[in-house]
Amino acid sequence: MLERVRRKYLRLRKRLGYIQPIHLAAADKLNNKYGDFASSGVITIRKNAVFTRNDIFFTMGSCFAEEIRLALTSKQVACVPSYRNISFDPAQAIVDELPGREHMNFYNTFTVRLQIEQMLGLWDQAHDDWWQIKKPAPWGPICFQDPYRRLILAKSPEVLKEVIESMNREMRVGFDAATAFIFTFGMTEVFINRASGKVAAQKPLYRGGGGMQETTLHVSSFQENYANVTATVDMVRQHKPDAPIILTVSPVALARTFQDADVVTANTEGKSVLRAVLGQVSRERDNVHYLPSFELVTYGGLTRSYEEDLRHVKRSVVDEIVEQFFNAYFAPS
Repeated sequence: MLERVRRKYLRLRKRLGYIQPIHLAAADKLNNKYGDFASSGVITIRKNAVFTRNDIFFTMGSCFAEEIRLALTSKQVACVPSYRNISFDPAQAIVDELPGREHMNFYNTFTVRLQIEQMLGLWDQAHDDWWQIKKPAPWGPICFQDPYRRLILAKSPEVLKEVIESMNREMRVGFDAATAFIFTFGMTEVFINRASGKVAAQKPLYRGGGGMQETTLHVSSFQENYANVTATVDMVRQHKPDAPIILTVSPVALARTFQDADVVTANTEGKSVLRAVLGQVSRERDNVHYLPSFELVTYGGLTRSYEEDLRHVKRSVVDEIVEQFFNAYFAPS
């Protein structure tokens, strides 16, 4: 009887054009039938209390990683690295948006892996591995740019080296202090630095930077991204064998594509590759968990989930993701 009433109710809602609000919820039992999702509008995360409020989270990745970090810190959860501790003279260097913004973007699996390797001393940047560009700066029109971090500029190669070393030290301090890790990956279109063969941090000419002559577009594969994520997880495991790791796909869409393709098509392909990679890695590695933030945002619909630009996620949706992240993965206080 109750099932007949429920079906009649669902048919009526469908005729009236009712759209089910989509929510994320921690649960002991996951939805395994699409009908359960359709009738409830709930995407489930299995409860698994692996964190406490005393954990220190190392967050790295795309701009969505910053949103998660802001939401965590608003709940008085400690996050690292402390980018504002990076030492530099504003009269001689520009370090992304510091000191105002406590974040640095690493958009793809290549740059995250490279940053961890550099931080751990597994890769040393050559003394002449920089781009010389023309861009107005406090010290004059000539800048030396770090290819591997977003918009790091300096008056000279020597100053640039000092800034890079300070960044590596501060990131290592955060890494050593961390008891938990969150990595967010956003895109598969990357640009390879011709001189070194390594992936650059940002698209060419970002905010007047270099890269147009120095890089080549590369659309990375499942295998490449899988290798990067597993290498990153394994590096964390070598130093932090018991630290839980959360993996997410950034729901922030590509601002543009450099392929001969529609941006929506290219964005969907890239996000799908990353989603498949993170699912594979979370199945293969112990204590590695996938957070379905991408699913909540995309299934929630453009107008509910995104700001007016239809790219960046609304603060209310980010807060819901973090709230259910807490409900699923944090032990009760």
